[in-house]
Amino acid sequence: MFSKRFDEVYDDTKNIWFTQRYLFTREYFIRSPFMPPISLIYDIYYLVYVFIRWVKRTCLKKETNFRPRVYKIIPTKANIIKTWYDFEESSTNEYAHEEVKAMLTESTKSKNRSDFDSKDKTEDVVKSDVDSSNALNALKQVQKDLAKLNVIIDEMNGQLEVAIA
Repeated sequence: MFSKRFDEVYDDTKNIWFTQRYLFTREYFIRSPFMPPISLIYDIYYLVYVFIRWVKRTCLKKETNFRPRVYKIIPTKANIIKTWYDFEESSTNEYAHEEVKAMLTESTKSKNRSDFDSKDKTEDVVKSDVDSSNALNALKQVQKDLAKLNVIIDEMNGQLEVAIA
C-alpha cells in the first residue's frame, strides 16, 4: 500500500538530487577562483582585460587571440561531442539497467504477495509474467547495447594507440 508512495518519493528525491548536483557543478565552474575580497579584484582585472581586448579589436583593427571562458557544457572540439555521446549512451544503458532491476523486484514482490481474492491472484500472475518477459527483453537490449559500447571503446582505444604512435 505504501510502497508505491515510497517509490514515488524516492524517484522525486533522486531527480532533485541530480538537478542540485548539476547546478552545484555549474556554479563551481562559473564562479571566480578566489575568495570574496580577492574576487572583486579579479573581476575588475577581468573587466579591464576584456575592455583592452575590445579596444584592440575595434580601434586598432588587430585580431586578438582572445578566447572567452568556455564552460564544460559547450564543447570546443568535434571529437569531444562524440565522447559525450558515448558517455550519454553508457549512462542511458546504466539507467535502463536500473529500471530492469526495479521491474524484476516488482515482479518478484507481486509473486510473493498473498491475496485472498483468486481474481487478483491470477491477474497478478499474468502481470508478473508480462513484467518478467518485458524485463527479460529489456535486459537483452541492455546487453546488446553494452556489447556495442564495448566495440566503440575498442575502436577508440585503437584510434588512440594509432594517434600516440
